Amino acid sequence: MTARDIFTLKRASHFLGSEIFTERSSGECMPANFRTDSRQVTPGDGFIAIRGAREDGHGYIKDAVKAGAACIMLSTEYFGKHREELTQLGVSFIPTDDPITGAVKLAKAWLAEISPKVIGITGSVGKTTTREFLTLALKDSFKTHSAIKSYNTLIGTSLTILSMPPDTDILILELGTNHPGEIREMVKNFPISHAIITEVSDAHLEGLGSIEGVLAAKMEIIESEALKYLSYNSDNDLLSAAVARMPEGEKLKKNGIRQIGVGYSNSAIRISDVRQTVNSLFEPNLFVTLSIGEKKVVCGAPLFGKQHARNIGFAYAASSEMGQCDEAFAEAAKTFRLPIGRGVIKKGGNECVLIDETYNASPASVSHAIKNLLEMEIPRDFRRVAILGGMRELGDESGRLHEVILNRAALLDEVYLIGHEWNEVYRKPDIVRGVWESVGEFASGFELCEFQKSAILFKGSRSYELERLMTRLEYVKNVEAEDDGGKC
Repeated sequence: MTARDIFTLKRASHFLGSEIFTERSSGECMPANFRTDSRQVTPGDGFIAIRGAREDGHGYIKDAVKAGAACIMLSTEYFGKHREELTQLGVSFIPTDDPITGAVKLAKAWLAEISPKVIGITGSVGKTTTREFLTLALKDSFKTHSAIKSYNTLIGTSLTILSMPPDTDILILELGTNHPGEIREMVKNFPISHAIITEVSDAHLEGLGSIEGVLAAKMEIIESEALKYLSYNSDNDLLSAAVARMPEGEKLKKNGIRQIGVGYSNSAIRISDVRQTVNSLFEPNLFVTLSIGEKKVVCGAPLFGKQHARNIGFAYAASSEMGQCDEAFAEAAKTFRLPIGRGVIKKGGNECVLIDETYNASPASVSHAIKNLLEMEIPRDFRRVAILGGMRELGDESGRLHEVILNRAALLDEVYLIGHEWNEVYRKPDIVRGVWESVGEFASGFELCEFQKSAILFKGSRSYELERLMTRLEYVKNVEAEDDGGKC
């Protein structure tokens, strides 16, 4: 009998202090996956009806049941009003005062049941790449579980935990925040044993106020009562000073918590000899040397962007802490692939090379992306072009930070700006070809086939959906193949 067999709906209702309503056996097992989006439900899943700012999940319960949901967690109030209609659907119901709180309670109980080592990763940039790299490095030696997507909120981490198999050895969570106390709440409910802070930079300033506010929010991760290990970016002076001076830091040292700095200098794991190559087919490779005392570990990964050297360092540090050997880590690095939207290089039409950085954007990540484009080896007759979407949640600093980005892009050949955030910048370099409010406006007023022999960077906040432009440029290639005139 597995832990999943023991973790029944009846037991779940006990954790929630709620009564279960089902026509099936009271010993029915908990679903192996829970969803909050009815479009993602597959047969046997659980569905959690959440009231959001724009949508109310209770309105999609029937859609979830049609898709195969076996269990619905919903508000007690809604269930009371619609009980007769709902019980005709033939699935199990777990009413609770607040479905989000209910999901957190269930996840907390399931985590305690399985009791894996828990790695928590936070930071202004690099969280997802570090998580993906670490998962790849560990999965062949340990039963490892992490989120498929960037589920880094309280409900997101709850869904990740609820989908964790009962034989999991290592759980890897991603912890994001845009307001104080969010990470504190996550580690209070889901105590992590190993923490990684990748970076502290200007991001989510609208909710966190300042860089000091960002630092304080990220440092909430060390409040986990189970913490045994802390790895951090030792090149960030603000972060390093915070780790050294905070009372919690001294307490951690006394309790034997391992603190591992990762960086280019003054670190336990030192990064050196970083080389980026891109071959004639525009296939990238990143080579990194990691020094630990007198020992050196050299690894190469098919990545684009030197900033990933630090992500590799964090993954190496944590995998070593888990007991992974250096050879296995280096072999795993060779097979790593970046998630879509995080520096993936694609071929476009008109001999263009497309750099897909469309997932999201912060001042630090956009700066890295521009630097990578400037350093990229391309044919001499190619142009370096950036299509930049605005950066969100920067508060009163938005105008200044957008201007900083344009100053850093001044060495490019052409820059196209999308989003009202760029209107706050008064001084724009001559290489700026215009500002458009949306991707749709840009695409309708600009012939994408005018881009020829160019390396084109697409980078902006997720809400701008710059990947739609990439699709158009890839489509240009298909049209050319069918049109003898070579026009689009």
